[in-house]
Order: sequence, then structure tokens, then C-alpha cells
Amino acid sequence: MLNVVEKLTAVLPDLPRKLETAAKFALDNPDRMAFGSMRAVASECGVSSPTMLRLARHMGFDSYEDFKATFQTGIVDNSFSAKAGALRRDAQGHPDNALLTNLRSAALENVSDALSRNDPDTFQAMAEAIRTAGTVHLIAAGSMYGIATHMETTGGIALDGLRVSRPGTATVIESLASLSSKDAVLAIAVSPYAVAALDAVKYSRRIGAVTMAITDRRSSPFVNHVDYCLFSSTESPHYHPSIVGVAAIVEALLAMAVAGGKGREAKRIDRVERLRLQTGAYIS
Repeated sequence: MLNVVEKLTAVLPDLPRKLETAAKFALDNPDRMAFGSMRAVASECGVSSPTMLRLARHMGFDSYEDFKATFQTGIVDNSFSAKAGALRRDAQGHPDNALLTNLRSAALENVSDALSRNDPDTFQAMAEAIRTAGTVHLIAAGSMYGIATHMETTGGIALDGLRVSRPGTATVIESLASLSSKDAVLAIAVSPYAVAALDAVKYSRRIGAVTMAITDRRSSPFVNHVDYCLFSSTESPHYHPSIVGVAAIVEALLAMAVAGGKGREAKRIDRVERLRLQTGAYIS
């Protein structure tokens, strides 16, 4: 897939407008290019099916299926197992601390980007929604589910409306049965994106709730279905997408929600801490 990405990037400035739109979508969404039908992909990026075929032929492919196959190969090459194999190959002949150095650099860059390149006003608006909404439903799957439960646990010390939609008890949509326009929904989702999470956000917007997302790129399918969105890169030598930038955004939102309050949140924290001491919750 690297070859086709390089070629698309090189020809992008000279493409006609519709082919440029299709090419940008392909560059931003290799996973959807790999697994979506030509009709579905064309609809998603706002062009016609013949436009997608013209792009494939412009890139030297006899058919759209041949064009699509290059993205499928790239997805396999960038899979978790492929990246794990790359870790083993890169470890051979390199100093023992090389991997730690690379992981450290990636983690620091992800955190820095998450906290410095997002719009501060978006941070403030999302923090305000988290503090003032009747209930804030946290929607996440896979590794992001762990971050959502962390947000519920640490945020619950100060705020009483955070709720994670838990798998196994009901579908995500069913967990939103009591949702109203006074509530908010925050989806935490990075590629590969969970279908159920996107469906929940679409449903929440129809209800009139405040919809928010923390995601990994501006071409994420969540962007066009939320009122507010924050972004974090997940790039890393690790075999799995890095979560540190996403976690930093969650911490920042909770801190800003407490900082922007009128003291009720601080009183709740004090009450929870005193209760934990009285019940012997911690080793003294």
C-alpha cells in the first residue's frame, strides 16, 4: 500500500476536483478503501461510483477491485500481528534500549499533540458539557473501553453523572433508552472504529443530546456526527494503537470540568475522600 499512497500523494495537486476528493478520502481512510464496496466508498466521500473507477484507472489499475486490493494488502501489512513481527525484526542488531527510546518519543509526541494542537475552546466546551449535563454517557469499545471506565471512576469522585455503557448487559443503543436532550454522549473511538459506537452517537444526536468524541484523525467517521471533537494521534512502534494521548485528553477534560465549577465538585471530592478514610478503604 505504501506505493499507491506515495503515488496518490504525488498526483494529488494535479487531479481534477472530484478525483481529488476521492483521492483525499483514500489517503485518509485506507481501512474503508480496503473493505468497503465501490458504491459505499463513493457515497461516503460524496462522489459517484464512476469517479472511484476513474481514480483507479488514473492510478494505473485495470479495475476498482485491483485498486482496492492494494489497500487490503496494506491493512494486512499494518495489522497488529505484522507490527509485532516488525518489533522482533527491528530488535535484532539494535541496542537493547532502542525500542524504549522509540516508544518514549512516540508517547511524548502523542501527549504533546493531544494537549497543544486541539482547540482550547473545544476543550472548554466539552468540559462544560461534562460538568453540567444531567448524565454523560461514555461510549467506547476495545481498548478505549478501559479508558472510558477510568474516566467514569476518576471523574465520579467529582461528578455524579458519568455512566459507561457496559457490554453484556444491553446493546449500546438500549443503554441510551433514557437519554434526553439534557444529557450528553461522549464517544471514545480510534481506528478500527466500532460500528455500535457510531450508531449510538447518531442516535444521540437525533434525540438532541450534546454529542462529543475523542478520536484519532479528522477523517474519523465520528467527526460529522458530533457537536465537539478532540483528536489524538495513536502512532507508535507498539503493535497496538497508542492510548496515551487519548488518556491525556480524558484527564484534561476532567481537570477542566472541576476547575470551571463553583466548588460543588471540590466538596464532592472531599466527601468521597473522607468516606474512604472512615471505611478503611486504603492501607495506612
